[in-house]
Amino acid sequence: MSKVFVLGIDGAFPEYIFGEWLDELPNLNLLVKNGGYARLNSTIPPLSVTAWTSIFTGKNPADTGIFEYIYREDFSSKFSIVTSKNLKEKTVWEIISEQNKKSIVCYALLSWPIKPFNGWMISDSLLESTKDSLRLVHPPELHEELKKALGIVPKLDITNFRDITQQEIIKKVYELTEVQINSMLYLLKNKEWDLFFGVIPLSDRMNHTFWKHLDKKHRKYDADSPFKDTLKDYYKYLDGKIGEMVGLLDDDVKIIVLSDHGIQRMHTRFNLTDWLIKENYLTLKQLPTNKMQFNFDLVDWSKTKAFAIGAYEGQIYINLKGREPGGIVLPEDYDFVIDELSKKLMDLRGDDDAALNTKIFIKKIHFRGKYEENAPDIIIYLDNLQYGCNTSVIGNETSWNPSTIRGIDDATHSLQGICIIKNGVYKNENLKEISYLDIAPTILHELGVDIPRDMSGKIL
Repeated sequence: MSKVFVLGIDGAFPEYIFGEWLDELPNLNLLVKNGGYARLNSTIPPLSVTAWTSIFTGKNPADTGIFEYIYREDFSSKFSIVTSKNLKEKTVWEIISEQNKKSIVCYALLSWPIKPFNGWMISDSLLESTKDSLRLVHPPELHEELKKALGIVPKLDITNFRDITQQEIIKKVYELTEVQINSMLYLLKNKEWDLFFGVIPLSDRMNHTFWKHLDKKHRKYDADSPFKDTLKDYYKYLDGKIGEMVGLLDDDVKIIVLSDHGIQRMHTRFNLTDWLIKENYLTLKQLPTNKMQFNFDLVDWSKTKAFAIGAYEGQIYINLKGREPGGIVLPEDYDFVIDELSKKLMDLRGDDDAALNTKIFIKKIHFRGKYEENAPDIIIYLDNLQYGCNTSVIGNETSWNPSTIRGIDDATHSLQGICIIKNGVYKNENLKEISYLDIAPTILHELGVDIPRDMSGKIL
């Protein structure tokens, strides 16, 4: 059986990569001409942590239990940052490890703490306390090996990217991407492997920061912006690095290049927590007298019907009696509250009073799996995510606010990413649309490993 090389580009978007940029991306263009390409439909919601874990496992979020960057185990209001401990399903590298096959895994989101497997890993973690730690590599001696070979231990992220200038972001992203890709190249050259799965995470930072300079319909678009070509230049740089990696591969290696979601403009954010307070779904012990950070200790649970989390999509939980520790909504009233909330949310208008193309996802309808109970009761895409949600700051003077406690964001995730597959089956073939669920079974099939029966995706 042949090897499989998978490279993820976080947030890579089909509109330009499969469109007007393709001729300027010679290595991706060659893969397209010698393979199949498609828009990859992302998860609900299209968050990186949700989508990548579903791609790695071949399971939908109701089967992984991962719906956000934070996680609650016991239906309380106590949320913690997700780690691999919260991911109960096996990843493709864990599955093939049971067949004595080896993997190289680099910067896979939610891969820390590292679970035992056969191979090498540079992990990725959402916890600040683990950054640049020896615990981020497997086996542990890989830390010193990389330090000796590269002169530096690869860092994971730019944690303050919303607080620094655009020029600083560009400089830091290129420096860090170079180190991360060099670490991938080193492992490709020096380790034996059956599966390589690397992810370029910082493309997402570039997308969020510079999309407004590319999207002519963005409210902040400036045709004369000095940053109008910044995103294209970065993807041209990545294309060159992809060429380096592919150049190391034998002709029979199967290649997949994909992203977890795309990118699109975000006008501003709707103050969802403030709205829940105003509509008497959420009651505080004391109303704020000015703008402040929201936390659940402020809530009077004896009078609260619903609360929310989320910064792009809104995720609403019903304070259900018998499920939440302080639940007050009776089970027989649950559907009524869901319907009432959904109708009110659908009637919301934009900050310019325009009608919105809002989408609502209800848990009992849209989520089926082992951990469906962990899903939010309602997920809302305001104007199909062109408006985000602010749930972390309350006491706002208006209904709309471009900022959260993490800063201002001008772009959000779109529902489709990219997928290019070169496996000897396709030749410059437009596969239209595929699902995130199709990646894991395709990898296992190419490696000659039995596909678990509970994977529902198709083999590409």
